[in-house]
Amino acid sequence: MATDAPMSCSCGKVTGMIRGLSPASTNHVRCPCDACQAYAHYLGRADDMLDEGGYSNIFQMNPRDFEIHQGHEHLAAVRITDTGPVRWYADCCKTPLGNTFPRGGMPFLGVLPICIGHKGTSSAVVDLVGPVRAVGFEKPPIPLGSRLRTMGMIMRLFTKMAIWRIRFGKSWKPFFDEHTLRPIRKPIKLTDAEREALAAKVI
Repeated sequence: MATDAPMSCSCGKVTGMIRGLSPASTNHVRCPCDACQAYAHYLGRADDMLDEGGYSNIFQMNPRDFEIHQGHEHLAAVRITDTGPVRWYADCCKTPLGNTFPRGGMPFLGVLPICIGHKGTSSAVVDLVGPVRAVGFEKPPIPLGSRLRTMGMIMRLFTKMAIWRIRFGKSWKPFFDEHTLRPIRKPIKLTDAEREALAAKVI
């Protein structure tokens, strides 16, 4: 059964709603990559975003179902690497919201559960979006079973994105301009020194 979940930053200045959460409408994944870890440290929220092994939990969804009702002025974005996703957060309290492609168009949003008041693979998150399907960017050596699960997860995600694109057209809500499909905030670009300092905290 699909569930609507209230969304909020930690201080309550950014609020909204995530519509229709269910195991069928999302992809629940874990990621141990250096960039996800660096992002958690960039926000100063590693304890809220990472487990003891340095893994982030993310549920991937159609961004049209991620509604921001107030606090748009507090939205900010950063790119940890030049080729990585745009990572959106509330600059008032450094609460992560979601990760997107650099431009709008294709529907994809990777949401960090802390914005709905939960951390990682807690039972509450699993109840909403189902169990973790696979690990993305797993560090080698990677067992065959893990590789197969990751391939299945990626195929499932691409299928969903294609269906969302066909059904609803170009994706832009809530982080892109409807006409240009550019981010509504210019992503912050880290300096080399900032990246080196964050890399030192990655495990």
